[in-house]
Amino acid sequence: MHPLDVVAEKSARIRALRQSGLLARTAREEFGHLTDHVRDVLDVPVAIVTLVDEERQVFAGHSGLPAPWADLGETPMTHSFCQYVVDQHAPLVVPDARLDPALKDNQAIGDIGVVAYLGVPLALPDGEIVGALAAIDNDARTWSDADMRRLRSIGRTVEKEMDVRISESRWRTLFESLQEGFIQGRVVRDDAGRIVDWRYEEVNAAWYELVGVPKGSAIGRTIREVFPGIEDEWVNEFANVVETGETVRFTRQVGVLDRWYDGVAQSIGADRFTVIFLEVTNRIAHERRQAALLQLGDTLRDARTVPDISRAAAQCVASGLVVDRVGFGSVDELSETIEVPPDWCASGIVSVAGHHDFRSFGSYIENLKRGETVEVTDVETDPRTAASPGAFEAIQTRSLLNLPIMEHGRLVLIVFAHARTPRVWSTDELQFLRQVGDRAHAAIARIRSEETQAVLNGELSHRLKNSFAMVQAVATQTLKTVTERGAVEALNQRLRALSHAHDVLMQQNWSAARLRDVVNAVLHVFEVGDRFVLMGRDTDIGPRATLSLSLLLHELATNALKYGALSVPEGHVEIEWNIQRQEGEDIFHLAWRELGGPAPSQPTGRGFGSRIIRMGLIGTGGVKLSYEPEGFQATMSASLSQMQQA
Repeated sequence: MHPLDVVAEKSARIRALRQSGLLARTAREEFGHLTDHVRDVLDVPVAIVTLVDEERQVFAGHSGLPAPWADLGETPMTHSFCQYVVDQHAPLVVPDARLDPALKDNQAIGDIGVVAYLGVPLALPDGEIVGALAAIDNDARTWSDADMRRLRSIGRTVEKEMDVRISESRWRTLFESLQEGFIQGRVVRDDAGRIVDWRYEEVNAAWYELVGVPKGSAIGRTIREVFPGIEDEWVNEFANVVETGETVRFTRQVGVLDRWYDGVAQSIGADRFTVIFLEVTNRIAHERRQAALLQLGDTLRDARTVPDISRAAAQCVASGLVVDRVGFGSVDELSETIEVPPDWCASGIVSVAGHHDFRSFGSYIENLKRGETVEVTDVETDPRTAASPGAFEAIQTRSLLNLPIMEHGRLVLIVFAHARTPRVWSTDELQFLRQVGDRAHAAIARIRSEETQAVLNGELSHRLKNSFAMVQAVATQTLKTVTERGAVEALNQRLRALSHAHDVLMQQNWSAARLRDVVNAVLHVFEVGDRFVLMGRDTDIGPRATLSLSLLLHELATNALKYGALSVPEGHVEIEWNIQRQEGEDIFHLAWRELGGPAPSQPTGRGFGSRIIRMGLIGTGGVKLSYEPEGFQATMSASLSQMQQA
């Protein structure tokens, strides 16, 4: 074989041996029972199982080996006969090493007493020869064919044992390299057979990391011994797995560790079970914060004052962070003071409700004035707070977060979170606090915008009313010589109806109006008490429909007051509306029914009022008029989408 091929082959063998994991298991008991068997069968004083590494041979099993080699568990190559078995891939038969030209200088002869040697190769499952099983005699000996057959037979058993140990080693390596924690446990029963605890039989390295327990401190102990005060669910659920054989998935907190875990438990029989799990504390905390932010969004939609917003933000922070105190306070930036209403405190923590001077607690007020979130890991070491240890000790605070709420560039409120012990605020926690601040600022901006819009709407409404009043005055002055005063009064009333419709629309920024508000605004000017009966679910209608409906109702009510049900004391009017699905479209229906009045008669002419009525809800018709003996009726229909069109 070419020398380079020899080197490559040796390198492959060494690599295979080291990857097998056998070198890490070198105690005598690994194969000691088989070397004892070799000594008995071949009647030799020494038997060994060796693994030949690059510069040494390691005893994976030995029997009768003299000191100090038995304790060392290995020899250098200067003391190895087995290396020749491995190199030649063949048995080695040596009757007397002292007479063998290739072996007579081997130091194993003098130091270990190797005179006669019989060795057979040992192969890994993939065929790599990595060691030898050898019988050694301290005297010269002629080895028989029967000796060779017996040694080969035992060698095959050694190879099977090697295969088992390699599999175990690989599984053990995989087991220990798992990022997930692993537990094999056995339940503990009381005298009545009830499961009251369970004992750790096996855990992997990741388990210790995930629960923060010193390595080697769990095996043989029960969970209640390892974690005093742990929740009963950690016993009861695994007891149920053992009793029922059902696999269980769980997400649960270990309260004494303040950590959450997500895992699977299953029974393996004989009162045993296994658990594989991961720590999910950060995930649970993130989900809790997201839920808190969603709740904050819902709350802020209904908030109408800045203190309401601050209170909601503080409640959100309390839900999203595990801290000892959460609250908010209104700030007087000029005097650098804060007034704190009753706050939320953990058990044993004092409240900080009341009046406080920021400077009593350090200099971080300067950061807050600039709108900067203040995070302090430890008040005793932070340069902004280190000079005020007594003030923080009095309120049991070592770490804090302060979220400034600004308005028009000025600090007006603070949302705060305090912890009684030093802590590093995580990136996720700080991001959460910033999100709370962003939502609070947006809500305040919305309130201020609504307040500004309300002022503008009020001013615009006032000017529109003045404009309508001026139009009425001009019309009255212009038409003062008209002899038909009823027509003049009708014009004024129609202008008032339009004015009321504008008022209703102004309340919704001219985007929509509530139907019931429109109807009430038009009809209340007729001052007939409760003789209008309204029936129907309230809904929004657009500006165009608002103006059309206002004029239409005004004309109908005017006619009812002059000629119809409202012209007599016992009469009344029913106004009913609903929405029906017709041919894939929502249709709005409105009915006007006059009851208790004089029998109606169809008018002979058509004036302006009649034309308004026949134009319908949105000016496109869809009106049916009926002159029944019991009273006048009008039904109107229009597409709901057109009724709500901006």
